[in-house]
Amino acid sequence: MFKEAWYVTERELRHFVRRKVQVLTSFIQPAVWLGFFGYAISSGIPGLGGAIFGGRGLLNIIQFFVYFLPIGEPLKSILLTSYGIQYLDFLATGIIAATVMVTAFMSGISIIWDKRFGYITKLLVAPIPRSSIMLGKMMSSTIRSLIQALVVVVLAVLLGAKIYTGILGVAISIPFMIVFAAGLSGLSVALGIKLADHEVFFGVFQMILLPLFFASSAIVPLASMPNWLQFVAQGNPLTYAVDATRLALFGGLYMPINWNLFVLGVGGSLLLDFVVLMVIFVVMVVTGALLFRKYTL
Repeated sequence: MFKEAWYVTERELRHFVRRKVQVLTSFIQPAVWLGFFGYAISSGIPGLGGAIFGGRGLLNIIQFFVYFLPIGEPLKSILLTSYGIQYLDFLATGIIAATVMVTAFMSGISIIWDKRFGYITKLLVAPIPRSSIMLGKMMSSTIRSLIQALVVVVLAVLLGAKIYTGILGVAISIPFMIVFAAGLSGLSVALGIKLADHEVFFGVFQMILLPLFFASSAIVPLASMPNWLQFVAQGNPLTYAVDATRLALFGGLYMPINWNLFVLGVGGSLLLDFVVLMVIFVVMVVTGALLFRKYTL
């Protein structure tokens, strides 16, 4: 099954790389959110400072690799805590998680095009399990989501956002991105096999993803939301993906602190985020697999 799934994955990734315009445009929206929205309201969120465009680029690059620099702890602390948390820092983690969400959910489009050109029919009548087709689509979508998220991390650092935990924090965030992307891509592939055309899919896409994005902690803290919206956000999968990303990249309580306190401060919260994301992953993949199996030519 995994051999056939990898064949589907390899084909999807090859097609993605060949579509250079799609590769380029996939990074434009995160750049617009970070470069325009982030700076436009950087001074309007209580408790978060303003941002200086390009003013921290060199410091951010040094800070990103701070844990590997042969320098003393006092200087490391200065590099990590200078300037404090800006709104751009806060927004960047939300945009990273949202990039994973959007990329993963777009995986259903490839199924619709495969149906239109008859390729999915060839796969379904081939002597391979249907689960390998779905798994291959999920794997390719997850890989694309992870690559795009890491590119957005680099872009955010270059634009002035800080990552207080360096490369180690980025590494910690990767498993959460993978679980979140895999779950959404499983559901998206199942929707793609059920829906008639890509116009309907994009309608469902907008109906699901826009509320998920705006009813989450991606662009504003939960504490700044009205009570009813906080209740909605706490049931939103994106909120937990965003929270895990912020904890991994900022540290405990979203504050720049040393590595030992970082581990102590975020362990329990990260575990909760991981459990919730795993539950969502299982529910979405099982639902997707059931819908995929019931599909008839």
